[in-house]
Amino acid sequence: MPSQEIGLPIPNIPHAVSVTLPTWEATVGYEEGEEWVTSKMNSGYPRFFIHTTIKQLCQKLEEKYGRQGEKCMVFPSYKVAKRCREFIKNRSSSKVRVLQLSTPEPVNETEKSTKVGTSIGVVFFQEQDYALAKSYWQHSGEVLSSRMAEYIVRELFIGPRSITKLELQAQKIQSRSPSILASRRSSGAGSNNVEDVEKEFNTFIEQKYGRVLDLKFCKEAKRALRRRICGKVDKSRNQIEEIEKSRRGKHLSELDVYLFPSGMASIFYAHYALLNIGPAKKSVCFGFPYVDTLNILKKFGPGVEFLGLGDDESLQNLETQLAQGLDIMALFCECPSNPLLKTPNLKKIRELADQYDFVVVVDETVGNFLNIHVLPYADMVASSLTKVFSGDSNVMAGSLVLNPLSKHYQKLKQFFNNDYEDLFWAEDALWLERNSRDFVERVHKIDDTSARVVQLLESNPKIAQVYYPSSSPTKKYYDEIKNPSGGYGGLISFLFKKPEDAVKFFNAVDLHKGPSLGTNFTLACPYAVLAHYQELDEIEQWGVDRNLIRISIGLEDPDDLLQVLNNALE
Repeated sequence: MPSQEIGLPIPNIPHAVSVTLPTWEATVGYEEGEEWVTSKMNSGYPRFFIHTTIKQLCQKLEEKYGRQGEKCMVFPSYKVAKRCREFIKNRSSSKVRVLQLSTPEPVNETEKSTKVGTSIGVVFFQEQDYALAKSYWQHSGEVLSSRMAEYIVRELFIGPRSITKLELQAQKIQSRSPSILASRRSSGAGSNNVEDVEKEFNTFIEQKYGRVLDLKFCKEAKRALRRRICGKVDKSRNQIEEIEKSRRGKHLSELDVYLFPSGMASIFYAHYALLNIGPAKKSVCFGFPYVDTLNILKKFGPGVEFLGLGDDESLQNLETQLAQGLDIMALFCECPSNPLLKTPNLKKIRELADQYDFVVVVDETVGNFLNIHVLPYADMVASSLTKVFSGDSNVMAGSLVLNPLSKHYQKLKQFFNNDYEDLFWAEDALWLERNSRDFVERVHKIDDTSARVVQLLESNPKIAQVYYPSSSPTKKYYDEIKNPSGGYGGLISFLFKKPEDAVKFFNAVDLHKGPSLGTNFTLACPYAVLAHYQELDEIEQWGVDRNLIRISIGLEDPDDLLQVLNNALE
């Protein structure tokens, strides 16, 4: 049952991605830093809330390597730490230094199951600059995984623990994972019969020993993920037929798919790459986006032209400015947008990009590649794999896909070949590979349930407006890119005619309530209050009402979910 306890992780596990904010008042209290809420917040969304294990790691590093008055922030590589140092130094006159630490490589075959040689970058700064370091962590998304932090603490400060016989049995079962075996077969690494072990693997690893995964299969897991993302068949059950129907394109290779520690990191790196492959220019943010996409474009590089309405008039305005000499590096947009579910006119954007030579970066997280096909109109496609691709709300991840048919492909590919680091932690890859095996089946169920929820909301006299791709004025643009078997996604926003009804409904509805979306359970939040509390007046000009409620539909029985919503509406 959904928890109503402030600060409880959603789900209630050590590496949960969401956190319970069960009432409108609790959400406001969290944003205002009120003690009755903040004192109970033992977890949170990882880019905004530093995980307890990461705090412990930082404390140990400060005690061992810190100087008088210094605090530190840990990142998954030395290069990322240097980028954070540069961010701080551009905004502060205080001294900032970077330390690199590494864990030992495995020395034998047995150790390969439990050890990975890896490095971290530690940024030391004066205490007054902590907010700047935290800002880089949040905006860039180049965060240290809480699972990686556990590993680093154990390897650098505690020492390895012994592996039990039962855990070795779990690793043996994992070695027969169908997706990993398919990946190994396709690379010539071996072949086995996989049909009889998938159910055994899923239940045994998840319920018994999911936190002790066999690290030697990390590379195969990542390859299986890249193949899944680019639409290649990986022999996982529920994947073959449907992914074949919605392939990204015959020219796309798994080598054009890059994994990141968060969805925001993929957007950040797309922008970072563009700043480094040519003259740094302003970018356009088209449509009202998730908050940190705009922050990246504002705070890194020459700045941004923000066309927050993202409508036809905005696109006409952009075309006029381009004809008059506006010179831009790129256009960033979401498809559809979060939280208003608007779909940009990607065909027209592509025409303008070709005519005026700028790059198009599309964030497809809300739509997802099973529902929509945006690659023909984009040079790079970003996605948060934390969301519906994973579903289980227990791992952070992102991807960035390069379009091999883009005229910018060669420059981008060369930069990625030289500069890209795989920062996606081994254990997270193993979790995500497992989580995403039933991605296709889950997406179709969520799409079907969402259509029924939209119908319910639109027929209720208390509701003033429902935001959803199928009922949006931009539906025609969504339909142009919708896959034949695709739906309209699982994200729905809506407004009540009376603002006080929004508060009553939210407090009454018996759902999980907190940040994130795309979870296997339905998740609600007062979106504007949660994401834009300090700028509620400003965002209204872009059509985002302060009383907006957003619901991400999960896998519950549709009739049960509709009854829960009806009860709250009544």
